[in-house]
Amino acid sequence: MSRPDPTRSTALLIGTATHTQQTLEDLPAVRANVTELARLVTTGPVDLVAAERCTQLLDLPHPGEAGVTIAERCGEAEDLLLVYYAGHGLLDDNGELFLALPGTNPRPDWLKYTAIPFSWIRDAMRDSPARTRVLVLDCCFAGRALNNMSAADVENGLADRSEIQGTFTLTATSDNVAAIAPVGAEHTAFTGELLNLLRNGPPARDGHPEGEDLTLSAAYRHLAVTLPSQGLPRPRQRNTDLAADLVLRPEPGVAPPPVDQPSVETPAANLPALTATRPVLDTLRRPQRLFHPLHRELLRVQRRRLAVSVGIAALYTVILLARLVVPEMTSSGGGWPGAGVFLTILDICAVAVGTALALTAAGDARQGFPGDARIKWGLAIVIWGVVAVLLLVTVAMRVLVPLLGDYSHLVVPFGACVIALGLWSIAGQKSRDEHGVLRMWWRTPFVVAVVFGAMTALYATPDPMLGETRFIRLLKTHALGELWTLAGFLTIGFLLVVQFQDVLTGHLALSKRPLVVSLSKQGIGIQTRAHNRFIAWHHLDRIFVAGNVLVIAFKRDYPEVEKPREFTYSAELGGFPVADLRHFPHTRAEILHALSHFAGATLHGVTPPGPDEDRLPTRPDGGLALRYSDRWSTQ
Repeated sequence: MSRPDPTRSTALLIGTATHTQQTLEDLPAVRANVTELARLVTTGPVDLVAAERCTQLLDLPHPGEAGVTIAERCGEAEDLLLVYYAGHGLLDDNGELFLALPGTNPRPDWLKYTAIPFSWIRDAMRDSPARTRVLVLDCCFAGRALNNMSAADVENGLADRSEIQGTFTLTATSDNVAAIAPVGAEHTAFTGELLNLLRNGPPARDGHPEGEDLTLSAAYRHLAVTLPSQGLPRPRQRNTDLAADLVLRPEPGVAPPPVDQPSVETPAANLPALTATRPVLDTLRRPQRLFHPLHRELLRVQRRRLAVSVGIAALYTVILLARLVVPEMTSSGGGWPGAGVFLTILDICAVAVGTALALTAAGDARQGFPGDARIKWGLAIVIWGVVAVLLLVTVAMRVLVPLLGDYSHLVVPFGACVIALGLWSIAGQKSRDEHGVLRMWWRTPFVVAVVFGAMTALYATPDPMLGETRFIRLLKTHALGELWTLAGFLTIGFLLVVQFQDVLTGHLALSKRPLVVSLSKQGIGIQTRAHNRFIAWHHLDRIFVAGNVLVIAFKRDYPEVEKPREFTYSAELGGFPVADLRHFPHTRAEILHALSHFAGATLHGVTPPGPDEDRLPTRPDGGLALRYSDRWSTQ
C-alpha cells in the first residue's frame, strides 16, 4: 500500500452545474460535489493533496480554457494525480465521449466545439509524470430526464474505454445505466456515497478489516455493494499497475509508512501521533503596528537600498573631510609634501564613486525605482557635463576672443548661462505629462552643469603674467575634484532623503490602511476604513488568486449598479482586486486553504507570482506599484 506526498500531488476537480441550453438540465448538486471533495482531499484525515495544489473548475465557459488547465495541472503532478468530473456526459456520432460545459450544445455534431473531449483528459493523464493516477467520473452519456444525468447503449463500459495505463478509473455507472442525481439532494448519488466514505470510513458491516487503511480497491468494493443495495446503479472500475493500493484514508491512530520506504517496527509507546488537522483561517486581518515584522519584510528591498546609500554617504563624507584637512598639510605651509598627490587621489575617488553610482541607475529603473535612477543620472550629468561644457566654452572663447576683443570673452560663458536658464524655464512648464509622470527631469542637473562649466571656463583663459592658462591652474588647485565631491555629497544626501521617505511612507501606508477579509460558508466580508461589504458566494462567478492579488469576479447576470465601486475592476485579471496576499501575516498556502474551505467550487484558478510581483506591491489593476503610496482604493 502507498500513501502520496501532498506537496508533490495534484487534484483537478471539474464540475458543470448550470447550462444555457434548455435541453440539458442544471445539476445544482455538482457544485456541492466539487466543494466538499476539495475540502476532504486537502484536510485530514484524507489529506491527499496540499490545498494550493487542488484546482477547482466549476462551470467553465470555454473548452479551450479547460484544456489548457487540464494539461498544466496534469503536468505538475509528481506523486498522485487525481482528476474528477461531475456533470453531463455526451456522445458524438462516432461514440466519442464529451464532458458538458455550461454552453455545450448537445447536438452530436456540435460537441467537439462546445464540450470537453474526454480524449484531452485521457492524453493529459497519460503524459503526466505522476506515479499514481486516479480518474473519477460521475457522469454518463446523455442527460435528458429531470432526475437523471442520462445513459446510452454502447459496446464497452466507460471504465474500460479510458485506456490510461497506471491509472485507477472509477465511474458512477456501467455503460447503459443512468447516473442518478436525485432532485433536492445535496450531492449526486454516486459522489454523495463516495464523500461519506471518505469522511467517515467504511462501516463495520461492510466487511472491511478493522485497523486497515481505506484503499481505492476497498472504496470500490464498498461502493459496489452499498449503491446497488439502495437501488442505485452499480459503479465500475478499471485498475492497472497496482494503483488500487493507494491509501485514501489512513486508519485513525496509525501513521502510514512513507512512500517507497519499508515500515519499521516501533514500540507502541513511541508511535508517532497523527498530524493535527490544519486549522482553517476565517479572518484575514492586516497588522496595524507601525514597524510590524511583516512590514519590515515587505519593505526589505527599500530598507536594503537605504542601507547601501548610507554606506555611500559615509564614503563621500570621508572624502569631503579629507579635502578639508589636506590643504592645511601642503608643502608651502611646511606640512606634508605628498598632500598634492593625495588630493589627486581624492579627485579620482570622487569622480569614480559618482560614476559608479550613476551606472547603477539603469538597474534601478528596471527594478521599479525610476526616481532613484533619475537622481543618479543627474549626478552623472553634473560630473561629466561640467567638464564637457568647460571644454566647449573654452574652445569657443579661444576662437571668438581674437575676433571680438579682449573683453568679449565674457559674452560666451554668460550667454551660455542665459540660454541654459531659459531652457530650464521653458522645460519647467511641461515638466509633467497628462498622467502626472515627471518629464524633463534632467533640466536641473543640465543647468547646473552649464552654469558651473561656463563660469569655470572664465578662469581657463591665458594669463600673460604667469605664462600659462588658468585651466592648468584649475587642475593644480583641484577645483574640479572639489566640485565632483560636493556634487556627489549633495546628491547622495538627496537620495537618502528620498529613500528614507519611501521606507517611512511604506510603513505608514501598511499600518494605517486597515483591511479585514472575513470568510464564511455564506460568503466573503470585506471591511475597510470607509466601507463594510458582504458578498455571497452565489453572486460570484469565481474568486481566484492572480499572482499575489486576491480577486473576485461577479456572475455575468449580476446587476452592474450593485457591483462595488470602491474596488477597481481589472480587465487583465478579469475581476475586482481585493487585497495583496503578502499584506497579511499568513502564508499563501494558509490563505488558499481557507479560500478552498469556505469558497469551495467558487475558488477557481491560481496563478503563481512572478519574480517582480513577489517583491513589489500592486495597484488596483493588478499592475506593479512604484511606490507604497500608490495603492488600490479599498483602504
